[in-house]
Amino acid sequence: MRSALTPTPVRSPCVKVCELDPANGLCRGCLRTQDERDWWVAYSAEQQREVLLRCEQRRATLAAGSGDLAPNMGVVESRRRKAPEA
Repeated sequence: MRSALTPTPVRSPCVKVCELDPANGLCRGCLRTQDERDWWVAYSAEQQREVLLRCEQRRATLAAGSGDLAPNMGVVESRRRKAPEA
């Protein structure tokens, strides 16, 4: 039985159409930037949810044909590797 405290992993938005659109720099399938695709596994669950919100905004903006696209989430420090202590 799963504990109620066990976090639910955030599902990747990838739909296996991995091709960057040169016009906007977004994946034609999921609307993530190259950085967001590359760093998905390093993002925290909160950051992954933020990427999903940005993808939804981009989809709506592209469908409307106007507006500013949500900015790139960019590179993050890995959750799996601690930064070296000074």
